[in-house]
Amino acid sequence: MPSLRFNHGSYFAVFSIAGRKIWKKIGRVDKREAKRILKKLELEFERDRLNLRELKQISLFDYAERYLEYTRTNKAVSSYERERKILDHIKRFFSNLPLTKMDTQKIESYKTKRVANGLKPRTVNKELSVLRFMLRKAVEWNYLSENPYRGIKMLKPAHEPVRFLSVQEIDKLISNASVHLKPILVVLRNTGMRTHELLNLRFSDIDYERRIILIRSHKTNNFRAIPLNEECYKTLVRLQDKFPHPNTERIISRAEHQRNYVFCKLDGSKLEKITNSFNKACKKAGIKASPHTLRHSFASHLVMNGVDLVSVKELLGHTQISTTMIYAHLSPSYKASTVEKLPWI
Repeated sequence: MPSLRFNHGSYFAVFSIAGRKIWKKIGRVDKREAKRILKKLELEFERDRLNLRELKQISLFDYAERYLEYTRTNKAVSSYERERKILDHIKRFFSNLPLTKMDTQKIESYKTKRVANGLKPRTVNKELSVLRFMLRKAVEWNYLSENPYRGIKMLKPAHEPVRFLSVQEIDKLISNASVHLKPILVVLRNTGMRTHELLNLRFSDIDYERRIILIRSHKTNNFRAIPLNEECYKTLVRLQDKFPHPNTERIISRAEHQRNYVFCKLDGSKLEKITNSFNKACKKAGIKASPHTLRHSFASHLVMNGVDLVSVKELLGHTQISTTMIYAHLSPSYKASTVEKLPWI
């Protein structure tokens, strides 16, 4: 129950919440009026605390659209697209039920169904994370009185070593790549950039004098600087004036309209993806990989050559060191060589 306090000519309602005193101003009124307002505030507080406030009614499909509007405004484009696809699965399973009918049992059934469909625990956990956050927002926006996700446990993913390519495999992949793909692979293996960061790379992001690339991340809404080694520097210098033609396998002079994006289409617009050309190179080289494998390879080879994890974290643009820890794995031969360095051997 709140108490009534008089301070500096005004009355205040003082609430005690989790050991904290919260003062809410009533105003310059007489004591009788202050007590009346105090009772009203107490009632409102109890309704909120006991979740007795009136909820706004909405269906799952309508709420999903409302949530996606929030995601489009507040998250990166890649995050929005990922969550939109996840919500398609969620809507298909739950149908268009009233959001207030969403309960723990239904969410557990969804988790069981996705596992039965053959999805990996890590993938299911990503979907559950979206659902959890979405329902938490529903409570905040007064569509739900409490989050029905409470009590749902994440699946325990299997800890598998990250797949990375050997030096020989990367060289073989590059030698089997098209003229247009070769410089892309060279930049990826020397910078560890995410694919969307590479596709958004502009010549204005490169400081040739200081030999650094400024990478703007839509994922973390931040930027980081990556130093250029000799191979990467020479490749980017060459690309200022030369354009690898994606269709004729010839290297031609770069036109003025192609001087914005480093890797672009003939009309100068940025590339949307490199998946098709990358898969063709993998098939020719007899290697199973994805563009993201080169990011793993960049980090793994740094670690194997003695670079500390904090530096690797900064180069990769991770926000948490725990994410970088997946690259702490080392090849068996390298591990064997490290124990040989013990002083008593």
